[in-house]
Amino acid sequence: MTTAAPSVFLRGLSRGQLLACDAVLAVGAAVLGWLAAAEVPLASSRVSWHEPAWVSALIGLLLGVPVAVRRLRPELAAWSAIALCAFASLTGAIPDYAGIAPSVVLGLVLYTVGTDVRRGRSVLIVLVGIAVLGVAFALATRELYEVGLVLWALGICWTLGRAIRERRAYAAQSAGQVTELALRAERLRIARDLHDIVSHNMSVIAVRATIADHIADARPEELRESLRLIATTSRETLAELRGALGALRAEAVVAPTPGLTELDELVAAARSAGLAVDLEVRGDRVIPESVGVAVFRVVQEAVTNVLKHARATTCWIEVDLAPGEVRIEVTDDGAAGPANGIGRSGLSAVDDGGEAAGQGLIGMRERVAMFGGELVAGPRPEGGWRVATTLRYSA
Repeated sequence: MTTAAPSVFLRGLSRGQLLACDAVLAVGAAVLGWLAAAEVPLASSRVSWHEPAWVSALIGLLLGVPVAVRRLRPELAAWSAIALCAFASLTGAIPDYAGIAPSVVLGLVLYTVGTDVRRGRSVLIVLVGIAVLGVAFALATRELYEVGLVLWALGICWTLGRAIRERRAYAAQSAGQVTELALRAERLRIARDLHDIVSHNMSVIAVRATIADHIADARPEELRESLRLIATTSRETLAELRGALGALRAEAVVAPTPGLTELDELVAAARSAGLAVDLEVRGDRVIPESVGVAVFRVVQEAVTNVLKHARATTCWIEVDLAPGEVRIEVTDDGAAGPANGIGRSGLSAVDDGGEAAGQGLIGMRERVAMFGGELVAGPRPEGGWRVATTLRYSA
């Protein structure tokens, strides 16, 4: 047995309130059953005797019990209601023309069986119940079409409960899928952020370390400057990593997310690595935070690829801000691929460590796709490389 959620009409009520509603329904069913049992059988009825008043009251009280406990013990309530209604009909305690009382009780109980009892036992209860009640009602009345009508109504009550149970299960499954998709999207977002942070800053450190190695003997002052830059970049990288990983903890204080205002710092870091960078941002800089983060990460990854693979001396960054969209273009004067011949497309390249490269390009495409854009990355006819895209959002 499983406990199902309340229907749309009762949603928001506590379990105690639902049981209180059943208690009210049980009182109504008991009164209705007592009135039905108090009726005198018709002269044409197959049963001519009439029970004492206290028996009628007892039958009415017993009819209310299954309704009162239908949420607590649905199977027990169903079997009790079936047995009691069949007995009342066969003995004539409730005349056939007053059969509305047991029908209401059975309908309420079978509805709960449909919503709260697993399929196998639920089907067994309704089939046995309809068979037993069909025989009892048929023996108590000569109007077989009335018997069929009552049994059809009881079947509808059970079917309605079953349909609601299936709808709830589907809603729960859909909610679980939505949650899983949200978790996957969040994992991908964190993975992209970590990749962007590590890839860019480590590229700057690697370039400065290479420069320091070449000028160690000839220009010691520049060597110390390179070491200071490496130390600063390392500390900034650790701080950004702590902020990204801190997002995984609910209690963490998350650092401000990067945006358009941080592009100047990004350019400064690239210039310190020996790359001449020209940044131009046109238009109103007031854009949604999520768009600003995407712009920063796309530019960051494009500049990182220039530092790692392009053998370029100059990089041009253009960001055009318009109502509802942002156009980004990053170009350089380097080669279409690094010295070792590895392609810069990231589709089939292999990095120095032997692992599949191109995660940065994949991350950029995912970010761009979130804003309805497409990423264009490839060599320019005049030489160098070009990365361009357009991010769209609600203005």
